[in-house]
Amino acid sequence: MEKIIKLLDAHPGMSLEDIAIMLGMEPEQAAAKMDELRKQQIYMGEKAIINWDKLEEGNHVCAFIDVQVQPKLGKGFDEVADKMSAIPAVECCYLMSGGYDISIKMKGKSFQEIALFVARNLSAIEGVISTRTHFILKRYKEDGILMDTPEKDDRGNISL
Repeated sequence: MEKIIKLLDAHPGMSLEDIAIMLGMEPEQAAAKMDELRKQQIYMGEKAIINWDKLEEGNHVCAFIDVQVQPKLGKGFDEVADKMSAIPAVECCYLMSGGYDISIKMKGKSFQEIALFVARNLSAIEGVISTRTHFILKRYKEDGILMDTPEKDDRGNISL
């Protein structure tokens, strides 16, 4: 199973036929392995990486919000994290070490929309002590992909 997991991680979106060829198996076998990984919630799907800055309709703001939480007896941080994770605007939710307990990632149409979300939604969750919001101003690299690579200028190269 480890080979197929490494392959899916390195090449998201690869076709089932290509996966089968690279692993030396029939497509039906590869499909069965992927179904088993999904069933076990090991393989959770693929993700497209979109450079929203390049699109006109891409006006959106992304933020990481650190949340300090008072854990509940017998439930720890899970109850608060489950409530945050259930909010559709929350893209990612992580238990963290350090000064804050939970970190979430979300997108909004403006800085104000995210600020209001924090004030009205996150701070209203029982157990939330404080928040700290970090807005992404520019993405240089995401999931291993450089976001703004300059076009190659070959004008100075002369081939004979």
